[in-house]
Amino acid sequence: MAYEIVEHTADVGIKASGATLEEAFRDTTLGLLDISGTWVPNGGEDVRLRFEGTDAASLLVDWLGEILYLQDARDALVSAIEVERATEEQVAGVVRLTPRGDVSPEGTAIKAITYHQLAVERTGEGWRTTVFVDV
Repeated sequence: MAYEIVEHTADVGIKASGATLEEAFRDTTLGLLDISGTWVPNGGEDVRLRFEGTDAASLLVDWLGEILYLQDARDALVSAIEVERATEEQVAGVVRLTPRGDVSPEGTAIKAITYHQLAVERTGEGWRTTVFVDV
């Protein structure tokens, strides 16, 4: 996993990197799940996600926001993530959800994904993301 959790005054940030944009999106998602304590690698139901947009940063917000929504709406934890395709215009993949049941996440509740200091940048080694979440 290539991500780092960054503390901020009222928010928490995630800085992630990957050789590909798909890897950077996946590791950013793992950082989000680390903060919320909702990553439990085991079985579950696959849910396909696909978004189109005009830039990778707004697609990252859409991707992460949908994962938060699905966890809340289905009272579920995430057990697998696969980002199949990520470009400046679209992102597609699968998130596997498992019922939360009696599990009480030991993380911090996330209210929303913010645009504060949001960045998705190509680097010499691949891609780097920065995103802050409202907790």
